[in-house]
Amino acid sequence: MDPDTGKFSYISLKVNSAHIKHRVELDCHWNLKDAIKVFFAYMLLMFIGMPVIVWFIHALFGLDVQKNIVQQSLMLLITLIINLLVCSYVFYIVRIEYRQSITALGLSLVNLLANIRHGIKRYLITLPLIVLAGFITNLIASLYGQNPEMQDVVRWVLEEKSLFVLSSLMFFGIVIAPVIEEIMFRGFLQPALKNSFGGRYAIAITASLFAAVHMDIFAFVQIFILGMLLGYLYEKTQTLAASIFVHILHNSLTLVFLLYFKYFLKGKVPVF
Repeated sequence: MDPDTGKFSYISLKVNSAHIKHRVELDCHWNLKDAIKVFFAYMLLMFIGMPVIVWFIHALFGLDVQKNIVQQSLMLLITLIINLLVCSYVFYIVRIEYRQSITALGLSLVNLLANIRHGIKRYLITLPLIVLAGFITNLIASLYGQNPEMQDVVRWVLEEKSLFVLSSLMFFGIVIAPVIEEIMFRGFLQPALKNSFGGRYAIAITASLFAAVHMDIFAFVQIFILGMLLGYLYEKTQTLAASIFVHILHNSLTLVFLLYFKYFLKGKVPVF
């Protein structure tokens, strides 16, 4: 500190004030009831609202949403709209009902590069465990005569012939879905659960729900492990930067492998 100017003290005070302000903004004011409302709204729209909209379009226009480029694109658009609606509901609760900044969800660039580097390191450590979980799950399933079915999105990528639809699907899977899912699950749901059950239980419960909504019993353990990692990163860094980046990285690697299997291995996806 310069005893004459006091500049060092001023700078330190300014940095500390910014840090304190950031921590206050991350304080979750919403509760478990709000989290349950959002989660059920998401489930209702995705698993009941989606089929109803598809049926309505088919009845009104005579279109089969599973058959051609226009209808497949429409499916992606409907999914995008539903996710944006739920995300908007989250923002409404945080901003309007509780009058908090959206940075309270972890939407902050504080220590961005350091958090991303930390996320990458943890992901590289966790990835072998995710792959191993896939091998073990499929091994156990085969011992009981069960043949794991591919997720709908995996089958869609492997069977889709339209470059436009495939590109749209990849953009949604790599960019849109990770951002929205991290806001809803890690940014909104996990802090509410933490206030009620504590940090560790909140991460585990959020990861379980995250795996459950993917509706694939054979991939449940893998997605659960990924969810635990994402929850840990959010809790450790207090921002969504690392979890969003790792989620994007994981989905990107998955889609790259699927495209490799699609074009070079004739759609034969190995078990992992």
